Amino acid sequence: MGLRDGGKHHLSNSLLVAIVVSLLSLFLILHLTVTKETLEVLREISPYYLAGAILLHLAGWVAWGGRIRVMSGAIESSLRMRDTLRIVVTSLFTAAITPSHAGGEPVRVYLISKDGGVSLGDASAIVLLERLLDLIFFIVISPFAILLFKDLVFHTTGGIRVILGVSLTLLSIAIIIIIQILRQPEWIKNRIPTIIRIIRFFVGSRRSDRIATRISIEIDAFINSLRMFTRLAKGRVFVAWILTVTYWALEFMIPCFILMGLGEDPEFVRVFASQIILMTVVLIPLTPGSSGFAEFGFTTLFSVFVRRSVLGLLVVTWRFITYYLNIIAGGLLSLHIIRKR
Repeated sequence: MGLRDGGKHHLSNSLLVAIVVSLLSLFLILHLTVTKETLEVLREISPYYLAGAILLHLAGWVAWGGRIRVMSGAIESSLRMRDTLRIVVTSLFTAAITPSHAGGEPVRVYLISKDGGVSLGDASAIVLLERLLDLIFFIVISPFAILLFKDLVFHTTGGIRVILGVSLTLLSIAIIIIIQILRQPEWIKNRIPTIIRIIRFFVGSRRSDRIATRISIEIDAFINSLRMFTRLAKGRVFVAWILTVTYWALEFMIPCFILMGLGEDPEFVRVFASQIILMTVVLIPLTPGSSGFAEFGFTTLFSVFVRRSVLGLLVVTWRFITYYLNIIAGGLLSLHIIRKR
């Protein structure tokens, strides 16, 4: 089996595991929450609000694509808005089937470089700044969400506290590493000898020298792009920050629209706070696409203020819009790109 076949086999297995775990989780949640009232809620459901929830998710894709477009303009890439939107949607597929959604970043780096006509180093700088903006958003706002749910977080089983603590620790470590890279980009270049020794162990000295030269070139481009963003493109970084906040606000509004479609009056602040805590928890890389963790975490947090008869429907609808829609759209677009190239 070649590397390409092995990669396809791994992706297929990850997709299968993610979907099976997610579906089993949703089935169990429905089994525990469906009541006679649930059937009445289904009869009165409003499709307009559900359509609005889907549109919010699509608008989130546009905001994300806009963020890439704004930052890529600083390095004179040839990316158009439709290109960045395609990059976002394609990366959602691999993100949905990898732990911590980590598979999306390499795909975006590759496609930004390929479609934008820039180096991998430049593309990596854009994606790194993307992640930094997201991490700053969650670090800033997480304390308010935890304070709002302090009774659930601090007066419940130790497992939830441990998971949340590990997640916040990972967030903090990621922030520290990224800030270190931004302050001293050469910190990465100083690690090249170690990287070369590892590569030489696997591929031999002759091939490792060629790879090392390519890595050195890309890291130089990466460092130059980071310096340009932090010194000359602060206006673009600010616009990207606004688009980051917009993206997450759109995503966090989705359960509100679903609840209104189910005839409920949503508590907007709690809905937002619940998802902030949830997104922090699913950073732990345990299952592909955070399957199982996302469903049960969402259920636990929303059970505090959502009726049991509505809760299962809310979880299923939310997961379809924010997860399965990503797999469907991202998978179809990925197949189109593979066949085209």
